[in-house]
Amino acid sequence: KDGCDCCFQYQPARAAEMKRVLIISYELKAPALNKERLLQKIKAYGTWARLSGSAYLIVTAATPVAVRDSLGTTLGGGDRLFVGESPAPSAWKGISVEVSQWILRNQE
Repeated sequence: KDGCDCCFQYQPARAAEMKRVLIISYELKAPALNKERLLQKIKAYGTWARLSGSAYLIVTAATPVAVRDSLGTTLGGGDRLFVGESPAPSAWKGISVEVSQWILRNQE
């Protein structure tokens, strides 16, 4: 648990300065109000790929908690946000070749 009733985290031991791939998934109750600001913040991390409608991958040295807190400033009541770290064993289907190559290139 992370200080409030709505925020949680899992933090395995890892050097904070290492670049990592994070997966971001969100659900917005009022997309017209929050989506553009949220996407601007996601894309500001520089290296990103869209997995599906509301899921992105980013490359950053920031921790999942730091990204959650940063993106969380754009959310409204009832919105949901998940930020997790990759690589992890994974498999996918129906993802474009371009995004699949991005995943493979950045999972090192």
